Amino acid sequence: MSEYRYPKYFADRFIPKEDAYKATVHSGMKIASGFATSEPSAFYKGLWDYIQQEDLRDIAFRQALFMGPYRLLIGDALSSKGLFNGLVGGNGNGGGFTSSMFKNLAQRANTITKKVEGLNKLVEHFRELQERQIHFVSAFIGAAENMVIPANTITRLLYPDFVGRNKSRLDIINMQSVHFPEAVDAMAFDDDGKLNIDLFVAVMTPPDEKGEMSHGVANGATSDMLELAFRNPTTKILLYINKNYPFTYGMPEAPNTLPVERFKEAALAGRLFVVEDDSRVPALPPHSFDNPSEVEVKIAENLVNHMEMHRDLTYGRAVQVGIGGTGVLAIKKMRDSNWTGRSYTEMLEPFTLDLFEAGKIAGTHWIEKDGTRRPLDGKLVCTFSLAEDSSDFYQRLDKNPNVLFAPASRVVLPEGFYGGLGINNILGIDFQGHVNSAGRDKNHYSGVGGAAMIIRGLARGGVAYLCLKSLHQTPEGEERSSVMPFLPQGTPISMVGPDLMGTCRNAHFFLVTEYGVAKINAMSQDRFIRSLISVAHPKHQDWLKRRAWDEFRVKV
Repeated sequence: MSEYRYPKYFADRFIPKEDAYKATVHSGMKIASGFATSEPSAFYKGLWDYIQQEDLRDIAFRQALFMGPYRLLIGDALSSKGLFNGLVGGNGNGGGFTSSMFKNLAQRANTITKKVEGLNKLVEHFRELQERQIHFVSAFIGAAENMVIPANTITRLLYPDFVGRNKSRLDIINMQSVHFPEAVDAMAFDDDGKLNIDLFVAVMTPPDEKGEMSHGVANGATSDMLELAFRNPTTKILLYINKNYPFTYGMPEAPNTLPVERFKEAALAGRLFVVEDDSRVPALPPHSFDNPSEVEVKIAENLVNHMEMHRDLTYGRAVQVGIGGTGVLAIKKMRDSNWTGRSYTEMLEPFTLDLFEAGKIAGTHWIEKDGTRRPLDGKLVCTFSLAEDSSDFYQRLDKNPNVLFAPASRVVLPEGFYGGLGINNILGIDFQGHVNSAGRDKNHYSGVGGAAMIIRGLARGGVAYLCLKSLHQTPEGEERSSVMPFLPQGTPISMVGPDLMGTCRNAHFFLVTEYGVAKINAMSQDRFIRSLISVAHPKHQDWLKRRAWDEFRVKV
């Protein structure tokens, strides 16, 4: 531990953990915090109890990808007992990140929708959130937020206003689809350009011997939001100092650390509140990367085999992997391949770090503000990281000078992915070239995240693999093809036809399912449709061929 001694102005702002809510949270306010692994779990853990105790109302949260099943999100639903067999037939996931990387939490969450008591408690909580006017503005949601109330005879009778919906269609979560580099401005300011945040909650490490504190395992929008909070004289800052967070570094022009001195003005103004915290670092449940499904394994194998057969196309490029179990599994399998190259990624997971430490990744690059690219040999750059609880991944990041964290506004830039090698997960694709990676039917399921920016970058001379499970289930258990003539009405769209069919400039885009790999860019619609059908599930291919003829007179 550092021998650093806090200056008096900072030391005077420490308060007991149990006093943090009283000092900072009240009705009629807007609260923002770090997202994903930078979320202040100690803050969210007891917040719902305080809201009920003090009868608070009209609170809006700006956050993305909650990692924990907090009572604020689902009430007491996880404490339910007694399965009602047959209430629903499926969990409605069928793809995306929650079905694998978050599968333990997702399975618990989706089990709720199979229990009468659990459904009652969940709907009761939704109603209380509505009645209290508790809202969430989010660019990305996870397993504790995206549960859909299934439609069946019982639920239509008991919860007619909730059937077929999750919180994104109940005026509880207001999705804000943003490109991550522009997320802060879009989410933080009102129409008049005024900062729309009354309280910003962050977690940082204790200071080192130089008085520098680190954002730890994720930067994302945290450093940008914190700078806005510093500059706005009415915004309170609640800072949790957690000794369990790894101390990580950034770039000189985009640091991942802050000196204690930076908090002086807010401290002297009485708007800084500091809490000592010993919570565990947010992480995926243990073994989330273990025991993938046969479908996930086959997709990853198809992808890596394709890379090996096209070494002239895939070797030497800067690899990027998006959030999602199948893509991460492909990175894991690359350890046993002959691939070598570089890295440039929004998310860093353990297996990319493995490739780096094994010498398969030689370095990364940095995009200057004028758009030029600067090579960084022997380094990795990311904006957030994600690991399993109980793994040693976060320890490997601690004081590691070769792993650099920077704001999403400086990492998730199209220029960074020019000529790269992208591995991303999607939920559905149709004959028009519409790609869905964010929702199921009308319900938001995750979010666009950095996908659109990344794909547009890869369109400049890059190679993109889109991983898709050929089948998925609705919340009611209906099995459907993930390759469709048309995505269902109201489906959130992540990419459109020109992003795929129109993309050339020496780029190569591939759709990967458990049934093969198909090139899908720089081709007319008839060829595009034939490519999609070639890797669709065999039992749906005849139906897709008929629909191709019926809708477009394309003969397959």
